[in-house]
Amino acid sequence: MRSHSDSPDTRPPSAATGHPSAALDRVRRLARWVQLLCIAGAAIVLIVPAQLWSRAEWLEKVTRNYWVTDADIPLQLDAASRAWGWAASCLPSAVLLFALWQVWCLFGAYRRGQVFTREPVLRLRRLALSLMVHALAQPLGHTLSILALTFNNPVGQRQLVLGLGFDHFLSFFVGLVIWGIAQVMQEAQAVAAENAEFI
Repeated sequence: MRSHSDSPDTRPPSAATGHPSAALDRVRRLARWVQLLCIAGAAIVLIVPAQLWSRAEWLEKVTRNYWVTDADIPLQLDAASRAWGWAASCLPSAVLLFALWQVWCLFGAYRRGQVFTREPVLRLRRLALSLMVHALAQPLGHTLSILALTFNNPVGQRQLVLGLGFDHFLSFFVGLVIWGIAQVMQEAQAVAAENAEFI
């Protein structure tokens, strides 16, 4: 009589071991949440600047408290000036949207089980580049926005403000770190491929 321990295991490999399928399910759940956060982030990037530049009183308060160096400088808050300022602010917003798109695609690859493939490396590299570009686009967009609000002022009362803050350096640094991680992942994939050829 054959004992129960000798009977073949008819469960699927993932059910028999439990670990690979459970780990992949956790990755997929995490990926879904991150993609939802990407949607929320994209909505904020699109809606908040549009609301700010469409409301003259709110824009004036923000500009005088945080943007201009001279609180008494005249601000041109007509529709045309605000439209040009909003267009300038779209520069860093577009870079942020591109970065969020790369995060969406990265975790979309993870949802499909593509963890150690070329796709995540490509998305990480593009995310890194977008963060580094954003570190430059943000102060440039800020400068052009202030110029749009003061361009029609008399000579001597226009402002051209170019400022670099800690957040700009942090964005550039994080971009460099992610770029380094992408390079390490690419090298690890190459080593794994070489090892597979010897087996």
